[in-house]
Amino acid sequence: MQTRLTFVVAARDGGKTTRLKQLIEQAQHAGLKVSGVIALANPEKTWYRLKDLSSTESRLALSSQINLGTERIGRFSISSDVFAWANALIEQSMATTELIVFDEIGKLELQGGGLAPSFRKALDETSCNILASVRDEHVEAVLKCFAIDASHLSIVKVEKEE
Repeated sequence: MQTRLTFVVAARDGGKTTRLKQLIEQAQHAGLKVSGVIALANPEKTWYRLKDLSSTESRLALSSQINLGTERIGRFSISSDVFAWANALIEQSMATTELIVFDEIGKLELQGGGLAPSFRKALDETSCNILASVRDEHVEAVLKCFAIDASHLSIVKVEKEE
């Protein structure tokens, strides 16, 4: 990866996490230390777990079936404790990692929640690269919300195979 910030972009259910996993594997194979989180969903996409890439521990972050707390986004209940855990893990790893992964930066982060705190800190940290998934419909809003100069951004557009 030649730029410091790379977005993996696709429509909803367009293969962003699958492509992220491929890029993570390539980075690790190249010897880079990778940290951050990826979102794992059940096939019905009624819940999402955040998986820590350093320890492989995962925790339930969003659910449409289980009440995880008072916060909601769309049909999902949000576990603020799990996002606090994920943000803390990411922030702790910034000094020692070469690539930080955020899956994904979306509506929740645009409202200041989710992974927004650690994403902001990572943008301010000049020593590491950032790899983040973003829905195509949110790219412009993410650039504006986080004051990202598009000239410093590389975009990997995912075209989902039929």
